[in-house]
Amino acid sequence: MEEDFSPWFRRMLSENELVDDRYDVKGMLVYRGNGMKIIKNMVSHLERLLEEDGHEPTLFPILIPETLLEKEKDHIAGFEEQVYWVTHAGKTPLDRKLALRPTSETIMYPMFALWVRTFQDLFIKVHQTCTVYRYETKQTRPLIRSREFYWNEGHTAFAKREELLENLNKVEEIYVDLISGLCCVPVQVNRRPEWDKFPGAEYTTAFETIMPDGKTLQVATIHNLGQHFSKVFNIVYDDEEGEKHHCYQSSYGPGFGRLLAAVVAVHGDEKGMIIPPMLAPTQAVIVPVVFKDKDKQEILEYVDKIAAKLKGEGIRHIVDAGDERPGAKYYKWERLGVPLRIEAGPRDLGEGKVVLVRRDTGEKSYAKLCELDVGEILDEIQDNLRKEAGDKFGRRLYTADTLVDLDEKLGEGVVTVGWCEADECAKSLDERGTILTILDQADECIVCGKKGKQIRIAKTY
Repeated sequence: MEEDFSPWFRRMLSENELVDDRYDVKGMLVYRGNGMKIIKNMVSHLERLLEEDGHEPTLFPILIPETLLEKEKDHIAGFEEQVYWVTHAGKTPLDRKLALRPTSETIMYPMFALWVRTFQDLFIKVHQTCTVYRYETKQTRPLIRSREFYWNEGHTAFAKREELLENLNKVEEIYVDLISGLCCVPVQVNRRPEWDKFPGAEYTTAFETIMPDGKTLQVATIHNLGQHFSKVFNIVYDDEEGEKHHCYQSSYGPGFGRLLAAVVAVHGDEKGMIIPPMLAPTQAVIVPVVFKDKDKQEILEYVDKIAAKLKGEGIRHIVDAGDERPGAKYYKWERLGVPLRIEAGPRDLGEGKVVLVRRDTGEKSYAKLCELDVGEILDEIQDNLRKEAGDKFGRRLYTADTLVDLDEKLGEGVVTVGWCEADECAKSLDERGTILTILDQADECIVCGKKGKQIRIAKTY
C-alpha cells in the first residue's frame, strides 16, 4: 500500500462501501453506510466534548447574501475563486446573489452582533455540524479534496483576549482527543506561515498527519480571529462602566471526510482497513464455525450466549451466521477492519471457550467464555494502534542539511530545515514542497547558508 497508495486507498473506499465518487457532480461524494457509521461516531464524540466545554449546538442557514460575504473584503478575497452562487429560484432571477457557505463567519457574526449588548451576554461559544461548499480548482480526490465536505465548525466571541486564548488551548486539547485519542491518528500541530493563514485571521493553527505515501494531510484547523470580524460586523459589548469594546473571536473545525481518510490510510494494511475499537461501528464479530449440520443448532445457541455477554458489556457486535465458508467470512471482516473476531466451533463449545483473533496483530488466543473480558482486549487494541501509528509517524520526521538531502527526504514525511526568510530562497523551497510552519529556533538557510529560522516543509495534499 505504501508503494502504490492511491489505488489501494480507492479500493478501500469502494470495496468497504465507505463512499462512492461516481455521482454526476465532480468532487461531490455519496457517503455510504459504513463510512457514515464511522463518521457518526466521530461526530458524537466531538459534539459531546464541545458541549461539555460549554459550546451550544446550532444550525445556521446555508445561504449567504452577497452583501454580507463582501462586507469583509479580506475574507471574500480568500474564497472568491471557490464560491458557488445561487442566482435563480426556478426561472425567476433573484434580486441578489446568494452564496453557498464556504464557511460560516459571515453567516453567524451578523447574528452575534444582535445577541451581544453587554458583558453579561458573553461569552458565546457555538458549534454546528454541517456541509460546506468550495469550488476546488485542483484535482479532486475522494475524501481528501472535495467540493462539498462535511465538518464541524465552532465559533466564539469573548470579552477579553485572555479568555479567547484559553479557549483556543482547550479546543486544541479537544481536537487531539478526537484525532489521536478516538481515531488513533498522530498529528503535528503547526502554526501556519503568515501567507497561509485563514482569510481575516491573526493566525491559523493546523493539525496534520502523514499519509502512507509520505504526503501530509491537514485534518483540522483553529483560527484566532482577534477583533477583525467583530469590527467588520460591529460585535460590541458594554463593560461594567458602560464603555464599548469589540469582542475577540475565533473559529475552528475538523473535516470528517479527511479524518475518515486518515483513519483508513494510517491504520490500513495489505488485508484492508483496521478501525480503532472506540471508533468502530462493529467492535467484534462472532463467527460460528460449523462443520456438520447436526452441530449447527447447538453451536448457534452457544453463539447466542457469547452475543448476550457482549451485549451486557456494551460491546458493539454482530453475529455472522451466513452460509459463507468461515475463510470467506474471515477475509470479509478483516477487510472491513473489525477490531476483534470471535470464533466458536464444536470443540470450543465442548470446552466452554472461544477463539479470539485480533485484527491489529493477527494474534490468536483462547479464553473461557465465563472469563471473557472483551472490553479489556479492545482497550489493548486501541492503545496498540495509537502506539504503532505514533511510532510510524515519528519515523517520518526528518532533518536535512543540504538541498540534495532535502530532495531525497521530501515526499517521505515532514522535513525540518533552515530558511533565511528571503523571497528568493522561499521560491526554491516552494518549488519543492509546502512550508508548514516557521519555528523560533535559529538555523542556517538550507538554500543560501545565511542565518535564519527552522521551518517544517512537506509534500501536501
